[in-house]
Amino acid sequence: MHTKTEYLIWDKIVNSAKRRIDLSSYGEKATQISPEILDKLILHIIAAFASGEEHSTISTNLHNELHHIGMDVNEDVIDKIVSDKHIVFSAEIYAAYLTFSMLEDGHTEQEVLGYVIDLLDTPKVH
Repeated sequence: MHTKTEYLIWDKIVNSAKRRIDLSSYGEKATQISPEILDKLILHIIAAFASGEEHSTISTNLHNELHHIGMDVNEDVIDKIVSDKHIVFSAEIYAAYLTFSMLEDGHTEQEVLGYVIDLLDTPKVH
């Protein structure tokens, strides 16, 4: 079971990523995806890249997930959608990686949330 703070961490990451995409550029079908499913798909893409999964594996898994919930989407279309997300979602992927690492290292969820908010709201170039 997820805590409220853990939910806030992932919500922050997913909502940050949603600001970086234009669903209409993927066709009319993409604009009709429910917000809940869209959030799950974005989270899946981010968590998969943060975990080191390959692009092709992510595309195949998304295709299977969509097929499982009754959405028939050509695998080539999914592959095209995923193709640039390691760049477009780079800050969110790093935030997810940081979340996994910090929680594994014993940091509190509140500490992680603070770092994620700082990273995504006030990005800095060093």
